[in-house]
Amino acid sequence: MVEKSAAQPKPEALDYEEIAREVIFEPNEGPQTDFLASTEQEVLYGGSAGGGKSYAMVADPVRYLGNPNARMLLVRRSTEELRELISVSKQLYPKAIPGIKFMERDKTWVAPNGATLWMSYLDREDDVLRYQGLAFSWIGFDELTQWPSPFAWNYMRSRLRSTASDLPVYMRATTNPGGRGHHWVKKMFIDPAPYNRAYDATDIETGEVLRYPAGHAKAGRPLYKRRFIPARLSDNPYLAESGDYEAMLLSMPEQQRRQLLDGDWD
Repeated sequence: MVEKSAAQPKPEALDYEEIAREVIFEPNEGPQTDFLASTEQEVLYGGSAGGGKSYAMVADPVRYLGNPNARMLLVRRSTEELRELISVSKQLYPKAIPGIKFMERDKTWVAPNGATLWMSYLDREDDVLRYQGLAFSWIGFDELTQWPSPFAWNYMRSRLRSTASDLPVYMRATTNPGGRGHHWVKKMFIDPAPYNRAYDATDIETGEVLRYPAGHAKAGRPLYKRRFIPARLSDNPYLAESGDYEAMLLSMPEQQRRQLLDGDWD
C-alpha cells in the first residue's frame, strides 16, 4: 500500500498590483521594443518627434550595467543638450541598478560591479580625440543629425571593442530628420534598405557594401550589419493620446511638419 504524503501547503497568491509597481521600465510596443531588441552592430532609431527615442536610448545601456566589463559612452552635441539625458537617467538608473552612483564631476554612472556609462558631449569634430586610446563596448549618439559630418561617428567606431566574450559591441543612434547632418545620415541609414530591415553596411559615397579585404581570412564577407528603425508620434501613447503635442507639430511650416510629425526624410 502506498503511503499518502503529507499535504503540501498552498502557494501564496501573487500580488499582481505589487508586481506591476516593481516594473521600472516597459518599452512601448512597436519601434521602441524593436530598437531595444536589435542585434545589428549599428542601429538608428529615428523619425518623427515624440516617438520615445531619447528615453529608449537611455534605457538601452541598462542591460549591460550588470556586466563588470561594460564600458559605455552616451553623447550629445552640447553640454546643454546632455542635461536632458542625465535627468532622465537619474530617474531610471538608481531604480534599475541598486547601488549605482553618478559621479557629477565626470558625468559617469558607476555600477557596484564596476561597469560604467560615461555621459559626455562632442561639440567639435576634434573633441573625439579626448577618447583616443579608450575602448567602449557600447556607444550612443542622441540626435545624430546634429553632427554636420560623419567624422565623429566614424572615428568613434574605432573606439568600439570588447575582450569579453559575453559582451557584444554596439553603436546606437537616435534622431529626427533635418539638421545639419541630415544628408549623410540619410545616405548611411535610410537609403540602403527598406525601413526596419537589417542590411550590410555600405560606403555612403559609393553605395558599395563594406567587405573584408583580399588576403584576410574573411575576404569578401560583409563587415557588419546596420538597421534603421522608424518612429512615429503614434508609437508613444504617453504623448499621442491627448493630441496636444500633435497639434503643436501640425502648426509648423510644411517642411518642418513633414520632418517632425511625419518622419519624412525626403
